[in-house]
This record gives sequence, C-alpha cells and structure tokens, in this order.
Amino acid sequence: MKYFLSILILISFTFTFVSAHGYLAQLIIDGKAYSGNVPGAQATPSVIRQVSDISPVKGASNPDLNCGLSAQFAADVADANPGDALAFDWRGGDNQNWPHNTGPMLTYMTSCGSSSCTTYNSSSSKWFKIQQVARVSSGGPWAQAAVMEGFPANVTLPSTLAPGNYLIRHEILGLQGAVSVGGAEFYPACSQIKVGGSQTGGPTEDELVLLPGAYSDTDPGIYDPNVYDPSASYTFPGPPIAAFAGGDASGTSVSGDASGSASASTPTATSGSSGSSGSSSSLNPQSLSKLLNEDIPS
Repeated sequence: MKYFLSILILISFTFTFVSAHGYLAQLIIDGKAYSGNVPGAQATPSVIRQVSDISPVKGASNPDLNCGLSAQFAADVADANPGDALAFDWRGGDNQNWPHNTGPMLTYMTSCGSSSCTTYNSSSSKWFKIQQVARVSSGGPWAQAAVMEGFPANVTLPSTLAPGNYLIRHEILGLQGAVSVGGAEFYPACSQIKVGGSQTGGPTEDELVLLPGAYSDTDPGIYDPNVYDPSASYTFPGPPIAAFAGGDASGTSVSGDASGSASASTPTATSGSSGSSGSSSSLNPQSLSKLLNEDIPS
C-alpha cells in the first residue's frame, strides 16, 4: 500500500512539473494561423522552429537562449507585411493554458539575409527589439497573466519595416523564481517570416544585440528581488526598442511598453500550415476579471 501511494505521489509530482512549462503552439499573422509542433514530437511542416522540450532555458549565457531548447529549422515560411497584427498563442504541457503569470514578454527580430530562413543559422545573428511589455498598469498584474488566462500575446510588426526574410523571436521571461540569481526562466520561440512591401525601416547598428550576449543573470529585470512588489518599477533586460519601431531610450517601466501587450482582442484565425500542437485554430477568449497575482510554482 505504501509503495502504491508513493507511485501516485510521484506521478502527481511529475504531472505538476511537466504542466508547469510550455511552448509556442500557434502564430497568427493578420488572421491566418500557423500551428507549431509539440516539443519532442514528430515534426510536421510549420513556420515555428520546434524545440525539444517544454522546459525553460536556464542561464542568460545558455546558447539555447537564441531560439529555445535545441530549436530546429522549420520547413515553412509565413508571409507578412509591415504593420501586420501578430498573435502568439502559448500553451502549457498537455495543451493546457500557459502556466505562469509573472514577468515580461519581449519580441526581437533578425534578418536571414537574401536566403529563406528555412536553413538560416541564427546562433551568431544580431537581433533588434520591436516590443516589450511588463505590467498592464501601475500596481496591476503582469501582461503575461492574460496569456495564463488563455489569451494570445499580441504584437504589431513595425509599419516601416523593410521587406525581407526575418526570424521573429517572441520571448516570455518567467520571473517567479527571480528573487534569486539564476532563478529566471527564459522561453524564447522563433518563427520564420517573409515581409513584403516597399518600406525602408530598420535598426541602427547600436540597436543590435547577440542572443545570448544581451543579458546577464544579474541584470535588473532578470534578477529582481522586488518582483512580487506591484508598486516597484521594472527594468527590461536587453536593448531598448529600436527607434524605427517606436522605441525610445528608456528601459524602465511600471506599466509596460505601449508598443505591444497581451490582450483580450483575439483575431479570427483561418487555416494555416499544418502542425501537431493540438491547439485550436480559433482561440476562445476568457474573462480577464480573475487575473492571478501569484504564479504556479515550477
């Protein structure tokens, strides 16, 4: 009997641990949905680079900070245009809701050059930031809490972005353990897009960073002893948002950056490239009235 109970406890613990992390299950561009692959599953054509596991990247100098744990090239590329609305649908283990609600979300891009991103090695790429969001209001919940409630994280491509092949890297930074150095959890995900149009906007050289390379485990915003104090200011890690994308020199915020946020506004998805995420192509908005102020422990 004791052995049986021990097995049940172990199974329960394992399920809790696995459910406590997640991955990018779907990218929606201007209403068209592209499904991702479940980490570790047999890959099907997608625009989202598949990661090997739902666990976080640990350590700011970890090479997997680039695009996620052992991220693989994706077979497809999504078409996009400057100013398009993007929605990133993050899911937890077993296709449950995203399990965390503490920490910012940040979006970066890098050029794949003249070739398709399907074979582009981004390990030494220079990235520029186009969006970041922390708390939705002074003293309020983190925008990540809306993702935990089942909403996508919404981002808008810069309206003057030059045409070309790009990786877009959406990152959730889990700060539930950030009261200790090394406690932050990084969840980066890279998707392959081709931007059309005839705009000419782009970053300046001093706005470009390496990933890893832009963060340190002791940076404010990664090591944050005040993370559970809603009134404390928050310093975003990494560079400021590129000027052409609407950024300024400030990296400190209480309410998050107005250039992007998690939102209850959900685009209507149409069928996109196939995938095995199990995620619905149309998200069902839930009430934002019960955004949690405490995270689920890892």
